[in-house]
Amino acid sequence: MNGHVLARTDGAGTPADWSVRGVRIALAACLTLALLLVGLSLGRASDRDETTLTVQVSSADHEQEEGYFSLGDNATVLAKPGTDLYRFLTRQRGHKVRVVLQEATRPELSKLER
Repeated sequence: MNGHVLARTDGAGTPADWSVRGVRIALAACLTLALLLVGLSLGRASDRDETTLTVQVSSADHEQEEGYFSLGDNATVLAKPGTDLYRFLTRQRGHKVRVVLQEATRPELSKLER
């Protein structure tokens, strides 16, 4: 040996093969981690596209006749008399309700779940 041997191969390939394989493994690990983080951040971003309010429904008699209902201090709703929403709000007058507002991903008909 002339002292110029930098690494032994022992039949497992040259040191250059080892470094290429190591770089590929490291690149695959980084790419997997990046995709995982992007997926988690997108999942959390969709959670921020909604809000939930717990409010007390109230209205004076003359407001109820016209369809005006106060939802706590934050909102007032106008419901057309005779509709399902109007009947629901009339029944809930004086009670607390939870209101969830979220982006509609596709057009759909309104419905009240009981």
